Amino acid sequence: MIVIEKYNDSLHNPYWKFQLGPEAYEIKDTPMRVEAIKKVLREDKRFKFVTAREFPERYIAKIHPYHDYIKKTAASMKEGEEFYPDLFPGEGAHLPKVVDSPLWGGIWCTDAVTPITQKTYDVARASAETALTGAEMLRDHKQNRVYALCRPSGHHAGPRVFGGYCYFNNAATAAEYLLPSGTVAIVDLDFHHGNGTQEFFQEVKSVFTASIHCDPSIEYPYFWGYADEKGKGQAVGTNHNEPLPKKTELHEYLKAVGRIVEKIRAYQPAFLIIAAGFDTHEDDPIGGFNLHTHDYFEIGKAFSLLNIPTLICQEGGYNTATVGECVKNFLLAFEK
Repeated sequence: MIVIEKYNDSLHNPYWKFQLGPEAYEIKDTPMRVEAIKKVLREDKRFKFVTAREFPERYIAKIHPYHDYIKKTAASMKEGEEFYPDLFPGEGAHLPKVVDSPLWGGIWCTDAVTPITQKTYDVARASAETALTGAEMLRDHKQNRVYALCRPSGHHAGPRVFGGYCYFNNAATAAEYLLPSGTVAIVDLDFHHGNGTQEFFQEVKSVFTASIHCDPSIEYPYFWGYADEKGKGQAVGTNHNEPLPKKTELHEYLKAVGRIVEKIRAYQPAFLIIAAGFDTHEDDPIGGFNLHTHDYFEIGKAFSLLNIPTLICQEGGYNTATVGECVKNFLLAFEK
């Protein structure tokens, strides 16, 4: 399988996040995640690494209204600085037409766990270009299954705001690129609901979105990901959520997978994008399901049997001792 990579991942390595009160927590989304995955995949000759190509920034900017804000704010940062918004204006706020100052970050960012550093824009853009390169390979029939090693993740970044460690939505950017060539299904397998991806396409009937995740009544992102969210307007019925309790094991997880697979078969998309998070592992520091390392082959096989051109975009997975093997097992399920 082709593995697409790009960027010096260590360029984006923020230290703090501010969550659940004034205490600062160390961020788990470190460059070591990607290095752990690379190490395992490079040791297996069935994986071939290629470098993502550069795309015009319009492919990212056209669906992310905060693109210029992230770019300009990153350019204004000094080396070692981390910027967090501290004011999140609500309804009725008087907002200026042009927002150039980092101090206005609360308009575009949902939280204080997604800082901007000097290299954030470069790395986030490269992450999106990794997904775009994979989408291009599918569109041009050069590959049928491709893995995009994206970091930062993207599924919490939406059409209004970014957050949750995510700056640009990699899966959504790839889907927009593919839509002129056919309909798309996006399945999110991260422990946390892909709220940004859902919001991008909740009124777009040419994209089917689905997510298996922890019950949002007890887990981030809290306000999205419930079973009654089915899509809106002409797209009602093209969104499907499978919120599951903590400690869910493979047997119950596969039932949710099966329900989504059947919906994808009925939808008959031209392309499948899997936003693959591995924080569903039993030992993940910010996860909470009881999935084991070897379980990911069986999960991957269920989607592989759909036999749809598939782009797999890396999302979460924060245990560097296990994430590489989890990714490998999932990807091997797509090998013919």
